[in-house]
Amino acid sequence: MTSTDNRKTAIQTAVIDLLAREGLKGVTHRAVDTAAGLPQGSTSYHYPRKPALLLAAATHLEDLLSKDCADLQVGFAQAVTQGGIEAGLAFVGAEVLRYTDGARPHYLARLELTLAARRDPALAGVGDRLSAATRRPIAFFLELNFNDTSPAQVEACTGLIDGIMLMHATGQGPRPSADQIIAVFRALG
Repeated sequence: MTSTDNRKTAIQTAVIDLLAREGLKGVTHRAVDTAAGLPQGSTSYHYPRKPALLLAAATHLEDLLSKDCADLQVGFAQAVTQGGIEAGLAFVGAEVLRYTDGARPHYLARLELTLAARRDPALAGVGDRLSAATRRPIAFFLELNFNDTSPAQVEACTGLIDGIMLMHATGQGPRPSADQIIAVFRALG
């Protein structure tokens, strides 16, 4: 990875963190430089306009979400192989909780970028891409466990899990439990 790539990654990561902490209004070129620990003007050099900065951060976030989802699928498959479907479901419940706690910035940044994409034509498609990245593992689990990846099932399951996570991430609800997540999959299976 080149020095330029490292700087761009640092900038994109800083944008994700700022989105999670301060929302879209907190993402300025100066704030990103400070958050990334880079000299002032670095962000402007690589991303002269805010939409380009947000698009780059969205692509980085999509890559992170895709990696998280791929890791989740591998772990689930291993849990099922070792302990059967019940072990797999327990693994999914535990991993969603881990994600809720550990990747809260990713979740909040996804929400901020999705909302921004609804309002700004320059960000068209961002929300769809980020949502697709989070739907992939749900479709995978439904297909593997219940042979059903119909759009209605995937949307219902995604909506319920996102709602549970949203309530927690915004301080409006308790920390989700593994049993809640497992119940969502079972109810829709």
